[in-house]
Amino acid sequence: MHIAGWDADIIDALTRVATTDHRTDALTLGVSLPEAAHEPLDKRVADIDALLEHELSRLSPRLLVAVIQAAGRLPEGRVFAGELVDRASVHSSNSLGRDLTAIGIVLDGKNDHALAASRIAEHLCGRSNLGDGTVVLARDLRRSSLRDLILEDVL
Repeated sequence: MHIAGWDADIIDALTRVATTDHRTDALTLGVSLPEAAHEPLDKRVADIDALLEHELSRLSPRLLVAVIQAAGRLPEGRVFAGELVDRASVHSSNSLGRDLTAIGIVLDGKNDHALAASRIAEHLCGRSNLGDGTVVLARDLRRSSLRDLILEDVL
């Protein structure tokens, strides 16, 4: 598993669960919505686009799991995560000529970091490329694995 992003708490949680058993063709990305609701998402999206292009070109992963810290702004977080995974899939297909399964996980608070990281770690031990475009809420990971949530969304 490769880890990138700007949210130090998410990156730290992912780093703690990373093992050599994880897929080497997976990229995890930890980012957060702007702190202030009045800050434009456009700038953050542009910054993430640049980071995505760099990391996707550098690593050419088959799976992307984007973890978004939404801090009490779940509707915005879901939209943001959906745009991020869509952009990643399109960039990988158009620029790299490679299919990418992109999944988003939206965190509502700091309490979800460890749970999301452990569920991602479980998921990255498998070889599934199912669920491109799926966005789930971290609180749903309390009741089910990431794979099961993806299957619920797909089916």
